[in-house]
Amino acid sequence: MFTPLKDIKSLDYPIYSIERASEIKKSLFEKGINEIYSFGKKEIGVDRAIGKGVTSIVFLGSYKDKKAIIKIERSDSRRRGSIKKEAFFLSKANEKGVGPKIYESGENYIIMEFIEGPLLIERKFDKNDIFDIARQCHLLDILGIDHRQIQGGKHIICADRNVIIDFEKAHYSKTPRNLTSFLSMCFLSDCLIRERIKELFQYDDDLIKTLLKEYKANYNIDELISKIQ
Repeated sequence: MFTPLKDIKSLDYPIYSIERASEIKKSLFEKGINEIYSFGKKEIGVDRAIGKGVTSIVFLGSYKDKKAIIKIERSDSRRRGSIKKEAFFLSKANEKGVGPKIYESGENYIIMEFIEGPLLIERKFDKNDIFDIARQCHLLDILGIDHRQIQGGKHIICADRNVIIDFEKAHYSKTPRNLTSFLSMCFLSDCLIRERIKELFQYDDDLIKTLLKEYKANYNIDELISKIQ
C-alpha cells in the first residue's frame, strides 16, 4: 500500500504555496488523477517523491485506478515552460511508440505511464536490448527529435520493455544524434555499459566509427545492426 501525500503544499516545491499547489491538485484530479502518493527516495518537505531535478519534481500517483507518473514543474524553475515543451516532444515520440505513454498534460505538469524497472546502467542487458533501444533512437532521428540525454544510460529503463524517458531537454534538430550518441556510449566510451558490451560483441573501434559515419549519411538502421551482430 502507498501512503497518500501528507501535505498538498509539496506539489509546489520548493516555495510551498498553498494557492499554486491547490490549483495543480484541482487540475490533476480533473484530468483523472485519483490519488498522489508520498513515495520515493527524494525528500519534498514532509513528503517523498520519485525524482527531484532542477526543473521538476516527480510523484507517483493513481490515474484512473492505475499507477502513473506525475511530473510537475518546480516553482523556482529557471526554464519556464519546460514541462509543456517536454509534453509536446513526448507526445510526438509516442506517435512512433517511443517513450512512456503520455496520458494528460497541463500548463505545468505531465501525467504519464509508470514504467517499472532498472536503468540501463543498472541491468545486465543483452544484445536484443541494445538493438531494441537502437531502433527507438533511430525512430527519434527520423522524427527529427534530438533527446540530448541519451548518452550516459540514465534516461533508459531496461526491463521487460525498454523505454527512453525524460524528454525535458529534447528539441527539433536537422541532425539528431540519438542513435550515434547511444551506440558511441555503448561501444566507444569509457563506462560500465561498455564493459558489458565487450562481453556480448566482438568488434573493432574503427569499424564502429565507420558504421556510425555511414548511418549519419543514410539513416539505414537495418544495415547498421546487421554489421554489428
